[in-house]
Amino acid sequence: MQLNPNLEHIAQKVIDKANIKNNNYGFDPITIIIVIGVILSLIRVIQECRSKRRKNDKMSEALDLRHTIVNLTIKDSWLNNYRLNKILKQHLSKKQYQQYGVSLKNAIMEVGKNLNDEESLTLLEATNV
Repeated sequence: MQLNPNLEHIAQKVIDKANIKNNNYGFDPITIIIVIGVILSLIRVIQECRSKRRKNDKMSEALDLRHTIVNLTIKDSWLNNYRLNKILKQHLSKKQYQQYGVSLKNAIMEVGKNLNDEESLTLLEATNV
């Protein structure tokens, strides 16, 4: 299975921000796939909440998605944290969540604040496959 290089780059940014350097859970392909799964699940939740705001143009929809992600990460409300933690628990084992859940959540929030247009388009295309 070939991963989208742009999607892999986003996952790598999250892993770097989380500062996960462990023999059991490092920079291997499984870690990247787990982080991509978490990110795509988050995008799907956002799309479900904003399904009435869909646009015909992919770029304008990607910009709207980016704007939404940036706003959600800046607000940092308990509901956003709850949703993110729930998705992390779905993708990680209980032990992994206890060890890395907080650092991954913080890293995802930080990367979301600095998301650019190309990355948001990549995420949108990946969720619409």
